[in-house]
Order: sequence, then C-alpha cells, then structure tokens
Amino acid sequence: MKNYITQLLGHHTMKLLTRPLALLVIVLAPVSAIEAQDASATTVSSEAATLSHGDKKFIKKVARASTNEVALSRLADGRAANSDVKSFAQMMVTDHTGANTDLQALAASKGVDIAKQVEEGNSDEVSSLTAKSGADFDKKYAKLMLSAHKDAVDLFKDEAMNGKDPDVVAFAKKYVDTLSMHLDHATALEKTVNP
Repeated sequence: MKNYITQLLGHHTMKLLTRPLALLVIVLAPVSAIEAQDASATTVSSEAATLSHGDKKFIKKVARASTNEVALSRLADGRAANSDVKSFAQMMVTDHTGANTDLQALAASKGVDIAKQVEEGNSDEVSSLTAKSGADFDKKYAKLMLSAHKDAVDLFKDEAMNGKDPDVVAFAKKYVDTLSMHLDHATALEKTVNP
C-alpha cells in the first residue's frame, strides 16, 4: 500500500510540476513576439532619436511647404487665366509630387512622422486662392509661389551646408537646383502677372 501511495503522489507531483511549465511556455511565447515588434519599433525610434533637431525640423518644414505648393498649384488648372501661370502650376505639381514621394520615404526611414505637416500643407492658403479666379488668382498665386520659393531655396541651401544626417543632406542637395530654377520661373511669372 505504501508503494501505491508513493506512486500516486509521484504521478500527481509530476502533473503539478509540468502544468506550470507548460503554462509558462504558453505565456512567454506571445511575449517574445511582442518583444520582436518592440525591437523593430525601437530601431525606427532610435533612428529618429539620433536625427538632429535641425534635420527633423527641415523634414517637417519641407513636408508642409512642398505639399502646399502642390495643393495651391492644383487650383490653377480651373482658376488661372494666364497660360504661363497654368504651365508653371503644372510644373509645380509634377516636380513637387516627385519630391514629396522622396521626402515621405526619407521621413519614414528616419522615423519622422510628417502626417500633421502634410495635412497643414493641404489647407494653408487654399481657401484664399479658392475664392479667386482669372487675373486675381494669377496675381495672388504668383506672389505666393515667389515667396514660397525664396524660403525654400534658403532652407535647402542651409540644410545642404549645415545638416548633420547624410541622407537628409543628400535630399537637400538633390533638390536645391530644381528649387532655384523654380525661383527663377516664379520671379519671371510674378513680373508678368503683377507688372
């Protein structure tokens, strides 16, 4: 009888020991998956953390400004009277849409969220231009584009010379000449519609 009780206790003891072990494996498996997700999120976050304040600020400013130029230029198709304004606006949509795609990829790779700036860029000055058409639209649009491109060229030149992150600096260098050309066109356009 003593042997039977020892066997019975041994069997129950083993069950009691293995159940918590199995439970521990079940509980820890999802924790490992969560840790793996956290590790990849940490990689992106640490990328953003290593980006200088100036480089982050540049990315966010460009996101807002470039998105805005596209939003305002899209209005020109139905509201502009001057064919030069329409041509310039089409160039803005084409060139800045390409730059915005590159910027979104850069921002994502650096862990910088630009959603707020893109949203703001889609609404800045849009209502003031929506209320205008014909020559009034042309004059207001030309002034906005001239001002925007003066600021953009200065911003990109500064980042190209003083930026810290090589990828952000490369982006600035890639587009500074295009923006300078846009500034030349915007200057000429402004003189044409606002003599």
